[in-house]
Amino acid sequence: MIERTLSRSGFSIGLLSVLVAAVLLPVALSALAFPTPLYDTRELIAWGRHFPWITPVHPPMMVWVGGLVDAVAGPSGIAMVLVGQLLLAVGLAYSYGVLRLVTERGIAAFATVLAGTSLYAVVGPLSWALNADILQLTSWPAVIYHLLRARSTDRWLHWILLGAWAAAAALTKYNAFVLFFGIACALLALPTFRVLLRRPGFYAAALICGLLLLPHVLMVYRFHTTLTYGSKHFHGLSSPLETAKRVGCLLLGYLPMLLPGALVVAIGCWRGALALRLQRFAVLRDEVKFLVLVNIAMFLLLLVFVVLLGLQYIVRYGAPFAQMAMLALAPMLDWRPGRQIAGERHTAVALGGFYAVAATAACVAYLGFFSHSGLQEPTAAAARAIMADWNSRYHCGPGYILGDRQTVYGVGIAAEPKIDSLAVEYIPRTPWFDPEIVLSKGAVLVYSLPSVPDQFAALFPEIKIGKERQITLPVLRTMSGKTKTYTYRFVPPGDCRN
Repeated sequence: MIERTLSRSGFSIGLLSVLVAAVLLPVALSALAFPTPLYDTRELIAWGRHFPWITPVHPPMMVWVGGLVDAVAGPSGIAMVLVGQLLLAVGLAYSYGVLRLVTERGIAAFATVLAGTSLYAVVGPLSWALNADILQLTSWPAVIYHLLRARSTDRWLHWILLGAWAAAAALTKYNAFVLFFGIACALLALPTFRVLLRRPGFYAAALICGLLLLPHVLMVYRFHTTLTYGSKHFHGLSSPLETAKRVGCLLLGYLPMLLPGALVVAIGCWRGALALRLQRFAVLRDEVKFLVLVNIAMFLLLLVFVVLLGLQYIVRYGAPFAQMAMLALAPMLDWRPGRQIAGERHTAVALGGFYAVAATAACVAYLGFFSHSGLQEPTAAAARAIMADWNSRYHCGPGYILGDRQTVYGVGIAAEPKIDSLAVEYIPRTPWFDPEIVLSKGAVLVYSLPSVPDQFAALFPEIKIGKERQITLPVLRTMSGKTKTYTYRFVPPGDCRN
């Protein structure tokens, strides 16, 4: 048997190959079988064309990223997934950097591979490409890495990047403040970290973060949309059963990011390849203590939100918290003497085989026998057909494509880039919406929910809506024969009727 020598990074060829393949697998699946971006991604593309400092529901980072990708590559689902996976790779690099500060390189590489081959990292991007929860997998480990490096080196580069990444995290999703709370608790609890409060760089980082957040804060103060939307997720004290369900979702939220890695570790320990180095908290390295305390503080705060404030917690929210948990748990692992090479080889084969079989099964199923209502939706063909109908009747417009959230953005982003698209329910909360454009250039209502015309009529009672029309198109990349029907109506332009 030929022994392979660990590189300076700690990655074996097998593990690195599996990691790269896992990161690229969603891109390949998107290109082969699932070319249409899903609903959240369509929405962030549409909003990203305005590069706003605030949106109707959330901070703007993900719509900025989506807008940039759209400006370069158009509303391509493949491009969105590719850029999302490249950003995930940046987050994995930062995770590896953190782990190298707290454990030996072999375990750091191994844990990074387990994170990059998790169910969330491989399966999630097809459904939530560039979504805030996935983008946090880039910014959160970056914040931790530059904080730890700034503590040890006091270099201005790390302080500046700490402030910039902290702002990026907050502009991605407000639950970044749970991370900041965890960091603050750990910093105050550990004397070796409290010294940061006496360093100018710490306050420079806070100032940079504050300045980068200031335009968004001013927009929140002016429009309140994100705070209003966020407050709707808190329902106060609930029944014991409902509270138990929410706590269950909180706990389950850790699994998509930790599986199948947790199974790999469990099997490795059972077969004697891996060992758990459980140590008393008092003897842990200060950096590990810091990570443990950050995780404990975050989890306790989430429990307060869920139990006392009634936070409506969704399982996919847990990905960044699970990523932080991985950083704290990995230093507790170690390879048993003489078992690392075989253990890594078995891990690479098992993970590679699992995803090869799963990807093949998914392609066979969805290219042949089944279909995905969103990822294979013929949005571009629908946009061409509806616009051809519009252009046959009117020589200008439409100014907007409006409808329900699940339908409108697919058609809207596939139409001409100059045509804006928006869910009718968000019209009152969208700063960039201009009703005068509807009056002058008209609009297309495209919808699945029959309530959309009534919602539009309530907002614009003086505007006449045309009769209902429908088109039916075959779903993409499948031989299942499934079709998709689009219902639409025209709001005629006010100043250019034929």
